[in-house]
Amino acid sequence: MKKFGLMLASLLLLAACSDDKEAKPAAEEPAKEPEQEVAAEQQQEMTEEGFITQVTTDKILVNNIYFAIPEDLKINFDNGTEQTDAVIGDIRTGMKVNVDYMGPLEQSFPMEAEAESLSILTDAESKSQSDALLSFINKEQLSRLLMLGQPIVRDNKIGFLFSNMENGKMSEVKIDLDTHEYTIGKE
Repeated sequence: MKKFGLMLASLLLLAACSDDKEAKPAAEEPAKEPEQEVAAEQQQEMTEEGFITQVTTDKILVNNIYFAIPEDLKINFDNGTEQTDAVIGDIRTGMKVNVDYMGPLEQSFPMEAEAESLSILTDAESKSQSDALLSFINKEQLSRLLMLGQPIVRDNKIGFLFSNMENGKMSEVKIDLDTHEYTIGKE
C-alpha cells in the first residue's frame, strides 16, 4: 500500500512537470479599456443639498461630504426667484446650500468631492432652517458636526442624525424652527 501511494505521488509529480507541447494555447483575454476612460464614463453631474457644518480655508463639509473649494468656484445667493453673485468669503457654517459637483464621490468617510458651483439658499424656509441649525451648533459648541444623511423637516421641526467628530458620539436631534429649542436622542 505504501509503494502504491509513493508511485501515485510520483506520477502526479511527473504529470505536473511534463512538457506538454500539444497543450492548447490559453485563450486571449479581451482588451481592457484604460482605467482613465472607465473613470471618465462614470463621472456625472450631481447636486447635494444640505447644510454647511464646517468651513476651512479650502473645503466645506455639507452633510457627510467634504467639498474642495477651488478659487474660481462659481458661488451665488439664491432666494428662490433670483440669483445674485457671492464670493468665497460669504460662506458660513449653518448655511443651507446646493453644491454641484462631478461624481462619483471618493470613497472615504466623510466622502470627498470637488465643488463645481455653490448656491447659498436664502429663501425664507432655508433661512429659518439655517438659523435653527446654527443656534443648535452654537449652544452645543459643536465645531465638528457631521450630518448623517439629509435632514427631515416635519411639524415645524428639523431633525437629523449627526456625529460629533471630536468624540465620535452619534445622536439624533430635533430642533423647533421657531423657538430653536431642541432635543437630543430620546429627551
